[in-house]
Amino acid sequence: MRHIDAFCHFFPQGLFEKMSQTAGGTQDIGKRMQGVRTIHDLDARLKMMDEFDDYSEVLSLGLPPLEALAGPDLTPDLARVANDGLAELCAKYPARFAGYVGALPMNAPDAAAKEAERILLRGNANGLQLHTNVNGACLDEPRFFPIFEIAAKSGKPVLLHPARSPNVPDFPAEKKSKYEIWAILGWPYETSCTMARLIFSGVTTRLPDLKILIHHLGAMIPFFDARLDTGWATLGSRTSDEDYSGVLPMLGKPLMDCFRDFYADTALCGGRIGTVCGLEFYGADHVLFASDAPFGAEGGASYIRETMKVIASLDIAKADKEKICYRNAQGLFKL
Repeated sequence: MRHIDAFCHFFPQGLFEKMSQTAGGTQDIGKRMQGVRTIHDLDARLKMMDEFDDYSEVLSLGLPPLEALAGPDLTPDLARVANDGLAELCAKYPARFAGYVGALPMNAPDAAAKEAERILLRGNANGLQLHTNVNGACLDEPRFFPIFEIAAKSGKPVLLHPARSPNVPDFPAEKKSKYEIWAILGWPYETSCTMARLIFSGVTTRLPDLKILIHHLGAMIPFFDARLDTGWATLGSRTSDEDYSGVLPMLGKPLMDCFRDFYADTALCGGRIGTVCGLEFYGADHVLFASDAPFGAEGGASYIRETMKVIASLDIAKADKEKICYRNAQGLFKL
């Protein structure tokens, strides 16, 4: 069966060279990127992909976010180099790279909006990749709203990727997260928090045409659906210093319907239990095949292979498997 891998990461050579000269590009998550050859070496990436027939990828940058690499005076140039590099790869290898989602200089919101217009409205980008925080700030801040407006206007999706870092402690008395908890457990937590904030702040209500694809199959949301539904039914009952009484009525529909409006990908490292849970929550129309390549063993091949096996093993209709594997991607990314 055909597969379009909806959430894959690659650094164009021009950007990789620039980021490798920065502290953010070589420390913590940047250190991880430096050790994954297939995230920046095109020949290695294409060779890794050779195992899979009728398989193509939608490219996005890996971590860290651009704003973790440089200040707002430099990130607009980094974004342009990145996006032009990704566009060039897609034009040169259309059978391998079905499209790309652009990067933005989020620490310079006005420049980010201009870059979004350039690549989404006047260019051929297939969406935007945003991260769950911008140097610690939540995406529901008003300064970022114009970027979501442009995405909604384009009809193309925002791909939400976690960005929590070691400097966010797991316990208030500490200064850093230990044992890489910040990534393994922190990423799904922060992803879930960002989803909730985009709903409760009114971003998704104000922009009903906005499409957001959540990495890692919706993070914590599918597993905790009943807890979310019953717990937030009494929103405000635990809070003394703010009035939340108008939040749920503002949504205009049940809260869980708001969470189900998101799209989600299958990038769960080949985990079957989470795939079944996420698919039951979102439904086949809102789930897209993704492997998170090139992470995992064999330069990313193991995650691709195992995720394909999980989807093939599901007891669902062939038409639903086709939606997950490629048809939803064709529609969402306007391929």
